[in-house]
Amino acid sequence: MSKDRHFTGIIDRLYDAAVAPESWPDVLQDLADFVGAVGCCIAIDSGTRTLIAPPVSPGVAEPLEDFVESGWYRHDLRGKRGWPLLKSGRRVLLEHDVSTEKERRHGAYHNEWLRPWDLPWWAAVGFSCGDRTCGLALLRNSSQGPFSREEGRRIGELRPHLTRVMQIASHLSSRRAEAVLDVLELVGRPAFLLGPQGSVARLNPAAEALIGSDFTLSRGVLRAVGRENNAALQRLVSAALAPPFPSTAPEERPVAIRRTGRKPLIVRALPTIGLLSDVFAHTRALLLVDDLDELPAPPADALPSMFGLTRAETRVAASLAAGNELSQAAGALGISSGTARNHLKAIFAKTETHRQRELISLIHRISASWKS
Repeated sequence: MSKDRHFTGIIDRLYDAAVAPESWPDVLQDLADFVGAVGCCIAIDSGTRTLIAPPVSPGVAEPLEDFVESGWYRHDLRGKRGWPLLKSGRRVLLEHDVSTEKERRHGAYHNEWLRPWDLPWWAAVGFSCGDRTCGLALLRNSSQGPFSREEGRRIGELRPHLTRVMQIASHLSSRRAEAVLDVLELVGRPAFLLGPQGSVARLNPAAEALIGSDFTLSRGVLRAVGRENNAALQRLVSAALAPPFPSTAPEERPVAIRRTGRKPLIVRALPTIGLLSDVFAHTRALLLVDDLDELPAPPADALPSMFGLTRAETRVAASLAAGNELSQAAGALGISSGTARNHLKAIFAKTETHRQRELISLIHRISASWKS
């Protein structure tokens, strides 16, 4: 009976996470602990590869980062075999459904990636995210052993709740996306929200004003006027969409859209990372445009060049300067609190500051000097 109450409590917390996304890591970890797993995550079938929606449960954060950074997402055996089974109507899959004993003993996927992390056992619950197929992936170590069919049946009871939770998260995230565009419009900042395949999902009026003169928009595809300009823009967009784990998406260098008789437009791509609802709102990147006829060079480039901050450190510093607590920055960037603290220590050392308030004041002074 107590187990049933605990299970019901976890379901209730899933609904809470839909409206309080910062709680996702803890909720997912509690769910994993309840079913005797190391950790879990939400995965999405993009049609060509598996996307992992951050944040994930802390127990599997490092293995999943390695999954991307080491390129194992290109050889995702579980996804390659699992997505067609889920689309065919299967509700729950276990490791034995997607791999043979021979593959688990001798295959590179299991022995070169899963074995070093001690994550040989897997189960997944399929559910719908709008027009896409998603899965709750649960990972066990060798001592925990494989999931039984009875355990799979119980896990499958989460399926209708996961679908409803993601519908709520998607609706709220869509409203947040509109709010972001509205705020950018208030400060005259053109912005384009891109979907998973790179098409424009939304744009604000400031961005609409650039269509025809500097950009074209046809059937959702944004192009820059001029062959070289467009080639640079498409490379930027492709790079922003490439990683299957959005929290690992690099901050690509901005591109210049050159114009005759005027200063160029500067376009940067920011992944819409950190919250499950961002992914379920069908967005992957935000394109921001600066007109150098109106603005100086954007200050975001100053921190790495002035202090030697890494990309990850720059993200943490920018999030703090935007008013977030360190825990909120960690959640938004899809990293653990410990990793965020390590980045902050490095930032303090490189900027010769000692407290967050001191660091934020420094960043604001730099931003003001770039605008003056």
